[in-house]
Amino acid sequence: MSNVLDIEAIRDSLKRMMEKRGIKPTTLSLKVGSSKTLVKDLLEKTDDVKIGTLVKLASALDVDVDELLAKPRVAIAGYIGAGGHVIFEDYGETLEPDHTVMRPPGISGTLIALVVRGHSMLPKYRDGDIIYIQRTHDGLLPEYIGDDCAVRLRSGETFIKQLAHGSKPGLYTLRSLNAPDMDDLELEWATPILFIMPARARKMMEAGSAS
Repeated sequence: MSNVLDIEAIRDSLKRMMEKRGIKPTTLSLKVGSSKTLVKDLLEKTDDVKIGTLVKLASALDVDVDELLAKPRVAIAGYIGAGGHVIFEDYGETLEPDHTVMRPPGISGTLIALVVRGHSMLPKYRDGDIIYIQRTHDGLLPEYIGDDCAVRLRSGETFIKQLAHGSKPGLYTLRSLNAPDMDDLELEWATPILFIMPARARKMMEAGSAS
């Protein structure tokens, strides 16, 4: 067990376990001590937590403390294209239920992982890379214009493209590095790319975590 605790990973693991068991912060706090706010403080503001406290929390949740310390993983939700037709399943449905990837560092909240298919955004995105996004709303925000985004068309395809205005309001142009523009399209949603895990780096990280 590492002497350096990843507080964000602990928070994510604790939230996930509490949600799975339907247990509230106050209830869990009173199971492990006298402070009603112990768990709430840990989730929101405490940056230093004792191993003894984690052991008690793990026991109250009926899990091994190593599970509480483990970095949570992100399920792969489908494929996203850098060109060509793409299969995509909305968040909550996975093409490969047991297929997960490591959570990227420094990003909190619910993430969606997608596998890149195609080559039109080389050299920035390669076939087999993993990209991470968050879906917090439908549609898109004005500040996304000019960004590399995961983009869902109203016709159903999902792409990685640079987002640009179309010829009139409500239409958008999708730009690639190595393919013609896709002009004047209606979008269901768009969201910026938060993190890219190259396919080669993923293999190295997974090998390291297994050792």
